[in-house]
Amino acid sequence: MITFLNTLVDRCMFTLTFILGVQLPEFINQYIQRLSGHLEESKQQLSSYQALAEQYFNGEISLLIKQYKENSEPMIVDSAKVIEQLLQRTEYLANHLSSLNTNDYFQQLTQFALNFDPQLLKKTAEFYQLAIPLTINALSTGAVIAFLFVLVNFICVGCIKRYLHKQKNGLTLTNNH
Repeated sequence: MITFLNTLVDRCMFTLTFILGVQLPEFINQYIQRLSGHLEESKQQLSSYQALAEQYFNGEISLLIKQYKENSEPMIVDSAKVIEQLLQRTEYLANHLSSLNTNDYFQQLTQFALNFDPQLLKKTAEFYQLAIPLTINALSTGAVIAFLFVLVNFICVGCIKRYLHKQKNGLTLTNNH
């Protein structure tokens, strides 16, 4: 009976980890959608300043920023900092999105794992919608994660059994002497 329950628990855990693993590509997809939205919003905000740069500085936004910084009005000088931050944010988001937009799933997974934006990750998780995509990437990710769980579980249970067996044999030997 205990063996049956242990097998049942193992199968349930495999299924659960498989389903969680299948969620990863969908989570990355929703993260990329959120990232794209932030990039578009940032570009939209920057477009007004870019229009001024087009009108007065032949499209050189850096010259617009320089002009703002050289102004005697503190508010205008502070505006230069806002424009610089917006420009940096837009560049950061564009680079981040570019690194994730690849046809190589393993590279995308690696980029996501190593370079995720904590704030975007948190918001994506907050609004995440469960889905079970039936794609090769999703199914293979689910299978790999589930098999890794089974392997780790097998190793841990084996180590615990070995430890308990040694303890039991060690106690029996010390009791006989």
